[in-house]
Amino acid sequence: MKTHFPASILVLFSLLTLFQFGFSLDIVQRSCKLAAKRDPYVDYKLCVKSLRANPSSKDATFKDLVLISIEQSKANATAIGSEITGLLKGGGKWGKYSSSCLESCLEVYSEAVSDLKLGLVAVKMGDYETANTEVSAAMDAPLTCENGYNEKDGEVSPLTEKNGGFFQLTAISLAFISLCQ
Repeated sequence: MKTHFPASILVLFSLLTLFQFGFSLDIVQRSCKLAAKRDPYVDYKLCVKSLRANPSSKDATFKDLVLISIEQSKANATAIGSEITGLLKGGGKWGKYSSSCLESCLEVYSEAVSDLKLGLVAVKMGDYETANTEVSAAMDAPLTCENGYNEKDGEVSPLTEKNGGFFQLTAISLAFISLCQ
């Protein structure tokens, strides 16, 4: 009986260690946890979900995750720009003021895509200060877009949810960049 007790404890200890070791190596979870702890705008669950949506994150380094997060922000900004273009093509549904707001939103999202491209290049070069500046500039797009609608009583942005999502994605990118500095 004595020989089984230590052996079973050793097996149990080994299994627990392997279980803990496996989870501790999950760079996505660790990175998102650290980012969410340091930045109140980072939603841990969204961070993990969005990064895991990219198959490359499975074997990624932290720098890869930074690039993936910026790429996701860029793709989201591009998609929002396409949606705005579609809304504008709808024509008569929007009043003059709302159409003007949509055009402004399209412009700021187009600029955000350019900013994020520059941010990607900066991260690849290890220039995290420039990356921070560029991604911060992109992060202003949803705020600027929403502010246009808020300037006139009764106007409601059709992009509020999309703007919030983009803001969250860029917050993740910024938090990751700040962890590199």
